[in-house]
Amino acid sequence: METLMAISVTVIAGNPGFGPYLLDPCSSPGPSDSHEAEKLIDSVRLQVAPVSRDVGLISRDVKSLVQSIHRQVGRVEDGIETVHDMAVLVKEFQFEIKRRIELPMLQLAAVIGGMKRGIEAVPAFFAADDITIWKKKKNNSLDFCKIGLDTPLPC
Repeated sequence: METLMAISVTVIAGNPGFGPYLLDPCSSPGPSDSHEAEKLIDSVRLQVAPVSRDVGLISRDVKSLVQSIHRQVGRVEDGIETVHDMAVLVKEFQFEIKRRIELPMLQLAAVIGGMKRGIEAVPAFFAADDITIWKKKKNNSLDFCKIGLDTPLPC
């Protein structure tokens, strides 16, 4: 803070408005001019102290804010990794559900459909007027005979 005050006093003293008084000894400031310059320096000195305190407070707050953001970035990264891991687990779970439940259910549905068609075929078999019979010939080939229910087997 002392450095800031010294710099401000140097800037005020090096102001071009004070230059002619320093270079020309004949026109040196009178008692009123030096008194006004002294008042100006005192007023600047009084204003520099609160401003420098405010700048210090602001810089500390900014530093604290940056550190907090830095800590939060780590937490956000951890959260993103957790979400990614959960997505992978959900995909694996979905695959397992499909493997353990969906595929066997489709197979069971196919078996039940086949049984239904078989059950439907039994009454149709007995309601038919003729029956197709497969007969094995002497040369191991299959041949079929179509016969009526009331006729003996011709084959």
